[in-house]
Amino acid sequence: MISVCIPIHNYDVRPLVEILRKRAESADIEVEIVCIDDGSDSKFVELNRDIEKHSKYVVLGENVGRARVRNLFLNHTNGDWLLFLDDDCMAIPEKFFEQYTEHLNENSDVLVGGSTYDDSFKDREHILRWMYGKRVERKKDVVMRNQNPYMSFMTNNFMIRRDVFERIRFDERITSYGHEDTLFGFRLKQAGINILHIDNAVVNGDIDTNEQFLRKTKESIKNLVNIRRFLNEPEFDDSVRLLRAYRKVEKLKMVWAVKLWHLLTKRCLEKRFKNGQGFTLTQFNLYKLGEFVECMSA
Repeated sequence: MISVCIPIHNYDVRPLVEILRKRAESADIEVEIVCIDDGSDSKFVELNRDIEKHSKYVVLGENVGRARVRNLFLNHTNGDWLLFLDDDCMAIPEKFFEQYTEHLNENSDVLVGGSTYDDSFKDREHILRWMYGKRVERKKDVVMRNQNPYMSFMTNNFMIRRDVFERIRFDERITSYGHEDTLFGFRLKQAGINILHIDNAVVNGDIDTNEQFLRKTKESIKNLVNIRRFLNEPEFDDSVRLLRAYRKVEKLKMVWAVKLWHLLTKRCLEKRFKNGQGFTLTQFNLYKLGEFVECMSA
């Protein structure tokens, strides 16, 4: 059995659950759909109660965070494989479950389906997130992702064997937004767990506005600094592009220059990012490096 695991936070998940149910029926594959609401507002809790007709719906009394809520699916599912999806998936491939089951015997304990972005979000209000997703996160095809499977790992569409997930869980010290998937992928690599990337992409739905994505980027950078400090494992740096960049400028003794550049350009760049014009992704990546240096100095 495949257990589809959908963490929910302030999102109407009914359309996604319905299409998954139809995909499972047409595939004639034993599937259970389990949703855990992670402290959503009451209006979303009530909306989503409709899925109880065909799916399991668990409501948490408080927000426990992206790491812990995923671990909780072990307590509420029965499948030998757990298939994790984000609540805002907008489109599911017609042969979604068949694509996953076809690869079950390929000596891999984790399968990653991937995702893409709808071009309808290519507007000024969402352009920062759309550009970053299209040109950075999703620019690699399956062949390229499998060349470095752990660095390409993301949690919005992946399937994992239950026994593996019982051994390697998300680190619950991570309670805020960002990089829980990076650390999870690193732990899989340390344990020698095989990851196979397949061509089974879902379409990401509710894309953040420029301002929302900028705020989340800052949160994730703070999270990354905290992870690096409590982890204290130098090899973790190799798994994150931002950490590799920081280590390089540190080696060149140029941290002070990045810090000064960030001080001089931060306000101007943030204004451009929020307005959705007058910036490049190179500037955005340099901004992230500057934010990291600033957080490391705090």
